[in-house]
Amino acid sequence: MLDVAIIGAGLSGLSLAEKLLTRKSNIGVFEARERCGGRILSAASPAQGFTADLGPTWLWPADQPRITALAERLGLTLFPQWDRGHSLYQVQAEAPPATYIDTQTHADARRIAGGCQHLINGLLQGIPKRVLQLGHRLLTLSDQGSHIDLTFASDSAVITHQARQVVLAVPPRLLANNIRFEPALAPGLLSLMQEMPTWMAGHAKAVLVYEQAFWRQHGYSGNVRSPYPSAVLAEVYDACSDDAETSALFGFFGLPAQIREQYRDSLPALVVRQMVGLFGPAAANPLSVVIQDWSLEPFTATSADRMPVFEHPVYGHRALQLDHWQDKLYFCGTETASRSGGYLEGALDASDRVFTALTL
Repeated sequence: MLDVAIIGAGLSGLSLAEKLLTRKSNIGVFEARERCGGRILSAASPAQGFTADLGPTWLWPADQPRITALAERLGLTLFPQWDRGHSLYQVQAEAPPATYIDTQTHADARRIAGGCQHLINGLLQGIPKRVLQLGHRLLTLSDQGSHIDLTFASDSAVITHQARQVVLAVPPRLLANNIRFEPALAPGLLSLMQEMPTWMAGHAKAVLVYEQAFWRQHGYSGNVRSPYPSAVLAEVYDACSDDAETSALFGFFGLPAQIREQYRDSLPALVVRQMVGLFGPAAANPLSVVIQDWSLEPFTATSADRMPVFEHPVYGHRALQLDHWQDKLYFCGTETASRSGGYLEGALDASDRVFTALTL
């Protein structure tokens, strides 16, 4: 029997596991995907060996001490988001974009050289392989009084584990939609979980790699706002590597999930066409276009997430910060954080809270 079973090998779950291993050796981390990181995903572009952040991209050292300290402890290089030059604002597809100067679009945001995946890779260095179980999709949690039974689907088999305490480092909405709790959670708690948006679950990102950063050469920051309804990308930003050896732009899709799915095969061409309308012919021939649609990820999004959230939700509800089932069940993850919910910082805030509760 495990002392603690952690469900979810994203930033919150792995951070908690690393800390718990200093106190308890008999823990397990179970992840439905065949990779670690959750919404953190840094994928290699086919061009120039470039690693692009397809999930979270930024951290803010002035306001986010936990994630900043973790990056420093892991020896990662932070560099400022490029904001120098003219920004663009386009009100409709055929209208020429207006230019303006805004050097503080990102309020001193920093990126991680080589991608946020280095956070995950660094944490994994302190977690023995025996602890981590990939490809384990949680089906049922059953309170047995002295412990909890956990039932997983893995490789077409059903597997049961037992743990004295269980930590759910998974977005609450996913848990409410996909896990059977025995006994059932209180109706009010379940409704709260179902109504809580998973941050960025309905969104999609595109990364375009170019031979040269022509926008910088022409005095543009790469920052773009395209708030009109038919805009393929609603926002665009510079995504060049820290050494500027690789030139790239990335953008958040403005098209809702159902439209993206309808035009899935055409999306790269539509993205490039919009870039040409913004930056001119120099944008016509990217070396590669990488698209990540989080709304299609079953271990990130539910049908309720198909409409993206454009205003930051209120996270950190007290009911998700308390223990349940007589100190045996805990909720973790960035949506449960008291501070910076939804962000990388929030994932660490939540893991610190649960670590304190488990080790009192």
